[in-house]
This record gives sequence, C-alpha cells and structure tokens, in this order.
Amino acid sequence: MSYVCSTLHTLDALRGLRDELARVAEQPGAASGIVQHPDWIEYEVVSRHDGTVPHVIVVRDAEGRVAGYAPLLAIDHTARLDLAGRRLQLYRGAALRMLGAGVVANEGERSAVELLVSRQIAHDPGIRVVRIQEADLPNRFAASLSHGGGFRTVVAHLLDQVHWSVDPQPSSETWLAAMDKKKRADLVQRVGRAYRKLGGDAALRVFDRGEDMAEYGRLMNELYPRTWHHADLPIDWEAPERVALFQRLAEAGQLIGHVVVRDGRPLAYVHGYRIAGTYLVDDLGYDEEVAKIGIGSVAVFQAVRGLLDRFPGERISFGYGDNQYKRLLSTRAEPCGSLYVVRATRATAGFHMYAPLRWLYRGLHRVRSDMQARRQG
Repeated sequence: MSYVCSTLHTLDALRGLRDELARVAEQPGAASGIVQHPDWIEYEVVSRHDGTVPHVIVVRDAEGRVAGYAPLLAIDHTARLDLAGRRLQLYRGAALRMLGAGVVANEGERSAVELLVSRQIAHDPGIRVVRIQEADLPNRFAASLSHGGGFRTVVAHLLDQVHWSVDPQPSSETWLAAMDKKKRADLVQRVGRAYRKLGGDAALRVFDRGEDMAEYGRLMNELYPRTWHHADLPIDWEAPERVALFQRLAEAGQLIGHVVVRDGRPLAYVHGYRIAGTYLVDDLGYDEEVAKIGIGSVAVFQAVRGLLDRFPGERISFGYGDNQYKRLLSTRAEPCGSLYVVRATRATAGFHMYAPLRWLYRGLHRVRSDMQARRQG
C-alpha cells in the first residue's frame, strides 16, 4: 500500500484535522499517552508564548485515510549539561520536540508510519535536533530516524530509568491476589489507618466529568502550592486554557482526577489521563502538613484499585522514576529514558559530550552505592 506525508504547521490546520487524528490516537495501543492527542497538542501551543508551533507529520494511505502521525512541536531549544554546579550549553537553536514516545498509529501500520515520518524529517535539512524526553527503550522511532538518515541517537539520561506499570487485570481483586499476603494486608490496612488519623469527613473524591473541572481546578489550586512540586513547577490549575482542555478531555472520558478532601479542604491528589487502553498517573502530591500520615501513597492505592475495577483489562502506567509506591504497586518494569536524535553538523557537535560524561557519572554512582552498601553491611 502506498502512503503520502504532509505536515501541519498551524493551529488552524491542526484543528481542521482534529477528528481524524483523534480517531487514530484513541485506538487501543496507538498512542503512548494523552500528550499525543490532538487536543493536547493544541493546548501545548496555545498555552505557551515562546514561539512554539505545531509540526505534526501526517501519513495518509492511498485512499486518503489518516494512517498515523508524528505529534511534534517546532521549538527553540537549549540543551545543557550540569557539571559540578555549572550548566554547560551543548546546543541552542531550532528543534522538534516529540510529544510522547513515538508516532501514533495502530500496530499494523506503525512500521510504515515510522518509515514515512523518518524520511520526511531526514529530507528536511532544516531539522537538526529531535527531542524525545520520555522514550521507551529501545525506541523504535529513534532507531528508524537514525537508520540511514544522517541522524544518530544520543542518550541524555545519566542513569538508567525504569517505566513502571500495572499489567491489564480483570479486577483489583485479581491484582491484589497476586501480591504477597503480608504486602496485600498492609496496603489495605494503611487506608483505614490514614483516614482514622485524618478524621472528620475525609474521603477520596473522583472528578471525571466536564462540569466537575471548575471545582477540580479550584481544589487543585488550593492544594498544589502546599506540595513539594510547586517551587519547581508552578501551575495555575484554573488557567482558562487548562480548564477548557480538562473539560474536553473529561467529556471524552480521558481525564480522571482524585482528590482527598477533609471538611472541604483538599489534602492529596492523584491526577491522570486515560487513552488507548492506558491510564497514566501523571502527577500526585499531598499537603506537607499531613505527610507523616502517608495519605499520598494511600490515595494512589485507592485510585489504582478503583480504576482496575472500573476499566477491567486496561493498563495503569506510573511513568518513570524510582519511587517506592511504583515498586510496591507495579507488576511490570521496563527500561526507558531521555533521548536526542541529532543530525551530524557543527551546530550539534556538543552532543558528543553526553557519552563520556554518562560513563563517568555512572562509574561514580556505582562507587558511591558500593560504599553505602559496605557501611550498611
């Protein structure tokens, strides 16, 4: 079957093709996360004021049907390395940022879409850098782009990363039954203990309807500044663009938020998105004043249990990072990381520094870990 490529460079073009792109993204396994949905691509552009524009490469089959697409943004990017407290600039200039881990397509057409998109990028000399921040490893799209196209893959994470998830389950009881008896009992008992300590009318509330999003945003704006996230990543949960996006996603069944509320005050949250057979736990946090109660991990356990019962046969993804709750609740751990795919030019020569620094950093980390193990032993 023959395919053709075209590129969407404007919001109007993206909006005009929204329904066709959404049809592909919402197929089971087609998208790696909600960030690849056309509604989210639009939000990424309209919520920024830094010159970011769409660069969505669309692949159509011989009948004109959208077979898949690459959810890319054209950005002005700076790549840096932290060296002993100093930030060394490796690259500054135009780049494409991949939303998610790769192209959006069903499994039967993914290889063809990857090939066509890779050729489209390779034949555009103005494209020098592609950023894939959360990549499954090995990454199919990076491999396709690097194969014969004048690009090479650069590993940007200094230490190995793991993507944690819960495999599809028929129910939460099946998930719990597969755990060690002591672990299972401890998880269940933690819930009761935490709510007894909180007192009042503390309970986990679920927000999943469009009309709920205004209240959800208000509660999140009240709670978020009291969490550890706020200093590093301030978010206005009631920003009009965000609320409008959340309303669209919730109405489509693609946003489900959980908030622990006591006497009207939000104390913990689990925020996530559901698409293509996967619910991604995108963020979670809790009021530092109640940290000792452990309500954050309790809320995650409650949320996962509820999602498994509500959507049997769907996957729960925790993303990557070595948090204890991910190890505790997951049934699967897979390698992932952060990548650049760069064209060999003078402007991208700085990326060569990643490999030796990664080797040095990993060696120092092993020495530090061995020393800690000896002291503990």
